[in-house]
Amino acid sequence: MERKTFFVDVLLPVPLPGAFTYRVPYELNDSVGVGMRVVIQFGQKKIYTGLIRRIHEKPPAFHQVKYILSVLDQAPIVNEKQLEFWDWIAEYYLCYPGEVMNAALPSALKLASETKIVLAPDFDRNYDQLNDKEFLIVEALELRQVITITEASKIVDTAKVIPLIKTMIEKGVILTQEELTDRYKPKLETYVRLKGDLATNEDRLHEEFDKLGTRSFKQLELLMRFISLANCFTPNEREVTRNELLKDFKTGVSLLKALLEKGILATYKKEVSRLTEKDADAEANEIVLTDIQQQALNELTESFKAKDTVLLHGVTGSGKTELYIRLIDEVISQGKQVLYLLPEIALTSQIINRLRKYFGPKAGVYHSKYNEQERVEIWNRVLLGNLHGELGQYSVILGARSALFLPFENLGLVIVDEEHDTSYKQMDPSPRYNARDAAIMLAKMHGAQTLLGSATPSVESYHNAREGKYALVELNSRYGGMLLPEVLCVNLKEAAKSKQMHSHFSSFLIDHIKLAIENKEQVILFQNRRGFSLRIECDSCNWMPQCVNCDVTMVYHKKENHLRCHYCGYTTRVPDKCPSCNDTSIKMKGFGTEKVEEELQLMLPGVHIERMDLDTTRSKSAYQRIISDFEEKKIDVLVGTQMVTKGLDFDNVSLVGILNADNMISYPDFRSFERSYQLIAQVSGRAGRRHKRGKVVIQTYNPDHSVIRYVMQNNYEAMYSSQILERRNFKYPPFYRLVKLTLQHKNEETLNKAANELAKTLRQSFGKRVLGPEYPSVSRVRNYFLKNILLKLERSPELAQMKEALRQQCYTFLFHPEFKNVRIIIDVDPA
Repeated sequence: MERKTFFVDVLLPVPLPGAFTYRVPYELNDSVGVGMRVVIQFGQKKIYTGLIRRIHEKPPAFHQVKYILSVLDQAPIVNEKQLEFWDWIAEYYLCYPGEVMNAALPSALKLASETKIVLAPDFDRNYDQLNDKEFLIVEALELRQVITITEASKIVDTAKVIPLIKTMIEKGVILTQEELTDRYKPKLETYVRLKGDLATNEDRLHEEFDKLGTRSFKQLELLMRFISLANCFTPNEREVTRNELLKDFKTGVSLLKALLEKGILATYKKEVSRLTEKDADAEANEIVLTDIQQQALNELTESFKAKDTVLLHGVTGSGKTELYIRLIDEVISQGKQVLYLLPEIALTSQIINRLRKYFGPKAGVYHSKYNEQERVEIWNRVLLGNLHGELGQYSVILGARSALFLPFENLGLVIVDEEHDTSYKQMDPSPRYNARDAAIMLAKMHGAQTLLGSATPSVESYHNAREGKYALVELNSRYGGMLLPEVLCVNLKEAAKSKQMHSHFSSFLIDHIKLAIENKEQVILFQNRRGFSLRIECDSCNWMPQCVNCDVTMVYHKKENHLRCHYCGYTTRVPDKCPSCNDTSIKMKGFGTEKVEEELQLMLPGVHIERMDLDTTRSKSAYQRIISDFEEKKIDVLVGTQMVTKGLDFDNVSLVGILNADNMISYPDFRSFERSYQLIAQVSGRAGRRHKRGKVVIQTYNPDHSVIRYVMQNNYEAMYSSQILERRNFKYPPFYRLVKLTLQHKNEETLNKAANELAKTLRQSFGKRVLGPEYPSVSRVRNYFLKNILLKLERSPELAQMKEALRQQCYTFLFHPEFKNVRIIIDVDPA
């Protein structure tokens, strides 16, 4: 039988176009498959792990083909639908497939590229078979045990060291696999059991009891504890871990060792999950819907018959989650999987508890706070349970945007909750995708349905629903007939004139906080800035501390007592005097969540106040702790940034205070009105969700602003109508597509020249669709100067061709010798 010569197109985690072709050694012909990982040599020195994208028999015409070095998987870790999805993201968001692969795979599945070499354990020290260069490498390894390929290259004084390394591997002298081994290690737990026939013969066990009872009473005590925990010789027999057996047992380790040596007990290892899971609550399996919810569920079911994407516009507290659970139950009963996307990790901890009440260990969570080992375990559980089948396959995955990339085999429903949220947009690094839009495409590829849910839908989604692209279902009243909160407005100008301001709090807001606490109710205060003071300023010369790396003022953080840049993380101490005029009268201006927390503690002694922002939620369990404490009423007042606005459900919150509504409204962006309305309406929705009507107090210098009025009237339609008219007139989404190009360079003059040249080139193809170049509001970040060019592309059948032409022009532009070090960032549909 004739041997076939196979070639594979390999996808590498590098920002380069296309895949790379390698030859498969004959002995590996039966081991390769699409979606498996392979080890390959890339360039002269680098060893990479790549993914097989395609298997074929056509050799490349223009260059000599290298062989793949090894295959890492027995079965594919990525399926065909994922690869198709990655291609769509790369094409739509104008990035490279390797960048998508880098974002999609957990880091433990991407192996190190700087390979280390070691002597082979069975190398017989036969130096006669080695040439001079090989001997030098062996000599270095005998001295140092391990060296990198870069070091090997220096030792033999040649750049082309890979062929030499390959020959030494074939001779059995060295190994390179040590660094390229799978970084994912299953978690093994030690279990204890009765040894041999003692597990089945109760009489033999009694004999051992008698022997121990006369000489070793403590050992007998430990054995009795094991029998009790394991429920031996009963229908409810269970496995017992070593840790469980020895818990709170003094000298337990030595006692167990003695029982093992006597052949009474034995230990064994078993793979266990790193993830904390619990079984479904039998009492929680039935959800009782109100008549309005049932009507909405019926409408959703009917809408899915006509459209694959449905927008559920339900006011805050209307019970959307109960509808989601009913739909999830229906889909997983058909043997399909469900993806439930949320914008913030903070939300997952609260929602997963509700989901696990109904679905138990079938529900999993996936987000960036998990370590790399846990993420690989979830990946395997979504793909195939796990390799040994001892851990069940997930049917429902709850997660932030990265959960889109999990290896779903049979997706039936995608839920995008709080679909309007800007956190669904990936900012850096590439791919800069919007998880909401990508989720709709992912569902389409699987033949699944998409449900978008929000109390304040994005203008684009609501427009699509109004135009008939999506179906629209509305839920206009709160669960159980609860009224929406009463929204009250405080005019800060008037309050300041009448001396009713206490620092940043009006007397009206303070009185309402005190009343809520007297009534044993809880309060949420929203300030969309973290830190203590937004800036410090010299009273004499108006000097303000600037970041040395960015064109931005630094924020004071009192807990650490330093100034910090929120763009690059640079920190410095607070100066004793003004470095510009030597005056000591340095004042703090503006306020962040840290200052709100401190001032409230002075005004309300004895009240338990906590803060939820980026600074207090850096650890994996910080979200869960703060949310659990608030749910259990251990916290009276929760001060927070945007994190407190997003879908959290607390029974006992009667008051929400918005400390400064004007910051958001005055932000220079065409979406600022829409975003302000969404933020204020969402944080307002946290008030009064169960027993009584809540109150919202908005502090503003401009109470007559249309956004404030729309929130007070709960009039989303009026906000949408005003914004859609402006978008149409000024050529913004949803009528036009935006593509933002950001040019970066350390030299401002080079950047300006490059930006002007690129804009000139683009205008030859795109004409008046090109705006700029212009500096952004922060024109230097991490010592790189920035300039933006904006393209407004009309929605038309030629949109894809226009975007591809744009990509090509940017790619070609970077070959210009003067601009080769300029970086161009392409952002399609910028947030």
